[in-house]
Amino acid sequence: MQLFKNGRRRLAQGLGAVLLSTLIPSISAHAETYGPVKAGESLWTIARKAAPGKNPTQVMQALLAGNPNAFVNGDMSRLKVGASLNLDTGAVATTSSAPTAVPAVKPVAKAAATATASQTPKPTVTSPVAPKAGSPAIAPAASPQPAAANTPSPAPAGAAAAEIVKLVGRASAATDQGDMRPLMQGNPVNAGETVVTAPASFVRMKLSDGGYILLRPSTRFQIAQYKYTDSADDSVGLFNLLKGGFRAVTGAIGKRNKNAISYRTAVATIGIRGTDLEAIDCTDGCPDLGTDIDPGLYFKTHAGEIDVAGRKFPAGTGGFKPVTGDPKAIKFTSDKNPLNNDPTPTADPNECGGT
Repeated sequence: MQLFKNGRRRLAQGLGAVLLSTLIPSISAHAETYGPVKAGESLWTIARKAAPGKNPTQVMQALLAGNPNAFVNGDMSRLKVGASLNLDTGAVATTSSAPTAVPAVKPVAKAAATATASQTPKPTVTSPVAPKAGSPAIAPAASPQPAAANTPSPAPAGAAAAEIVKLVGRASAATDQGDMRPLMQGNPVNAGETVVTAPASFVRMKLSDGGYILLRPSTRFQIAQYKYTDSADDSVGLFNLLKGGFRAVTGAIGKRNKNAISYRTAVATIGIRGTDLEAIDCTDGCPDLGTDIDPGLYFKTHAGEIDVAGRKFPAGTGGFKPVTGDPKAIKFTSDKNPLNNDPTPTADPNECGGT
């Protein structure tokens, strides 16, 4: 068994070395390693430094495959503080010698991969390659079944994951290939795309399963993986909060299978239990809000229940997940939560007069 594990690790490192030599030949000629990784430093930032002009997502995949021991449980979003990333051979020296599970080398969403010293393990879900704007994003179920009453019917092949139903200010959509397009009300958003809101701008999206997501100003939010079919087991919604904040109301996917919806952030993954939730990434301290707060993820549960790094937060509670350490409860109306000083509008337009 140990021989198998060692062989698998060497294979992953070999694949990483090939990818690294292809994607970042320029930096390999000048530096063999990057590090040590600092607290709060993201893999996305490191990838852009290591290979300017290359696809950051592919570079991140190569760094993960070539440096498996630099990540907690092989999770791209959990880069170890103090690790040194090998940019050439795939070997790596880290602060921990514990073996790490190595996932298959597949396209992965641009997660807010922030280095943390120790966090509760969270599931790793690989995301599909982002489709070009306007390309098919959702596959129909192979054996359709009758949809439940008052539940939106699954979208046909070629339909988008979401539609922009309200736009205040400016916003755009970006693919992993770097394609950008401005968004307007009525535009589709496909699985794999990242929606970017400008300062003083808000976007409300309606998902094909009837759920809603409202994005705050200066936010980067990716629909990393999305599929809505007649099958509860085959449907999934995986979202990445890369920057900023959002409020979301669960649609049919989460109501049928609560484990099928999750929101990944820089410091934790948020699971849902039939929910209206609000969250903001303040790992940088959110200086634009003009408040003095501890860096981390702040959130509130308006309905249902959420799970943050293994701790449950029912309706009417708020919480805080620091960059390192366990999540903590915060009084729902506490001024220590920046969401109370600058609340996010409701995601569901039916709760605000249909606007």
